[in-house]
Amino acid sequence: MDHEDELDRMRARKKRSDNGRMREKPIQHTTERKSRQSQEPIQAPHGDRTYYSTGDGRNPRARYSDQQTSANYKKKKRHHKKHKIIIRLVVIAALLIAAIFLFKQRTHQKGYWTIAVFGVDSRDGNLDKGALSDVEMLCNINKETGEIKLLSVYRDTYLKINSKGTYHKINEAYFKGGHKQAMEALNENLDLSIDDYATFNWKSVADAINILGGIDLEITDSEFAYINGFITETVNSTGVGSHQLKHAGMNHLDGVQAVAYARLRLMDTDFNRTERQRKVVNLAMEKAKNADFATRKTLVATVFPQISTSVGMNDILAIAKGISKYHIGETAGFPFSRTTMKIGKMDCVIASTLESNVVQLHQFLYGQENYTPSSTVKKISAAISKETGISEPGKNAPSGGSSSGKKGKKQKDAAVETAPAQTEAVVETTEETKETVKETTVSETKEQENGKAPTNEDGSLIGPGAKVPDTKEETTNEAKEPVSSDKTSDEGVTTEPETSAGPGI
Repeated sequence: MDHEDELDRMRARKKRSDNGRMREKPIQHTTERKSRQSQEPIQAPHGDRTYYSTGDGRNPRARYSDQQTSANYKKKKRHHKKHKIIIRLVVIAALLIAAIFLFKQRTHQKGYWTIAVFGVDSRDGNLDKGALSDVEMLCNINKETGEIKLLSVYRDTYLKINSKGTYHKINEAYFKGGHKQAMEALNENLDLSIDDYATFNWKSVADAINILGGIDLEITDSEFAYINGFITETVNSTGVGSHQLKHAGMNHLDGVQAVAYARLRLMDTDFNRTERQRKVVNLAMEKAKNADFATRKTLVATVFPQISTSVGMNDILAIAKGISKYHIGETAGFPFSRTTMKIGKMDCVIASTLESNVVQLHQFLYGQENYTPSSTVKKISAAISKETGISEPGKNAPSGGSSSGKKGKKQKDAAVETAPAQTEAVVETTEETKETVKETTVSETKEQENGKAPTNEDGSLIGPGAKVPDTKEETTNEAKEPVSSDKTSDEGVTTEPETSAGPGI
């Protein structure tokens, strides 16, 4: 028994010895491998204590190390703060790069920026649907060279105005659906992809030109015969003060007078009117280029709230700051080759043909030689040709024609043959438009028929800040002279006394 007991004890000791070696071997291996990498004991930081990996793991030895932990914490904090600063700098740099990229997209990169410009005759401030668009113009900017091309789309041009397949005068698209429908119609009929739009009324134009200090324009005898009536009407509709002109020839026009000049339409044709509008834009652009930055900033701050546009304030300020780069190049009217005819009760401008005119348009705006119109344009062109009987391309007509010189019978007859009827006839087919135009045209015609303008006691036109630059002596001399409403100039043009609103019609 003693022998067996002794054997059992020996087996137990051996077993315990083997188990101990198995537990210690991995620890020794790990410790030896790490000791070769570093002579320091292996430490595992945890909280504010340092634990050692030696021992059997049941009662690890630990010692406090407050000073070392505090230094590490400060070091980590400095690193974290430095990391946050770097991140912020990277974000700011990314935003700057994005801003420069977006700015270059509009102003410095190659390509074109096409803006549809609509001028509406709005007495109540409405700039969207329900307003009559007297001006429909494409402003195409070459972002590399700064050249601006202006193309007036004649408002009476017979085109497709909506997705339902309705054909009408193009300005009806704006009246029915505002800038959205007007842009869609222009894009579809002319194969365009217009980037932005801007809609203004006459008051914003008058304010802009007043801020720029006015423009210098030569007024012909035939234009002078009508302009004072339009000045009076523009004062009444905008509330901006002005005074009537005293003579034809070179004049310095304030904002209201410049607007009146751009609205003239009774002595010649609507084609000539669009030419006058482009002339006013060109002269105003030159004044803006020569103005200081403070004046340009005032211009933007005054006019921007009065217009409806998809162009951002940053883009406008960028253009105002670098306006010396930009210049107006060629200007023209669309359609280039055209004729006029009645369709139903409407006097319309007919492109001859739309397809051939779209080819010229892309060559004019974008320099695209041998442009091939889309199937949509070909389809619209064919529909217009079928309705009008005009299926062959015609010769290009003058963009505006001469509005100067004498107006005899031959000139008057020629104007009747080539010019479509004006605003009154534009809207004969729609009841909504009749009501809108009635207020617009009656006020103009009434002033011109009466030959009298609403004035203050000193003879100035009613309106804030209105003044007449005449001296008392000049006024007295005029009063002594007999006044005749049928006074005729040497050229045979009937004119009115200088103090009146304009000639009778």
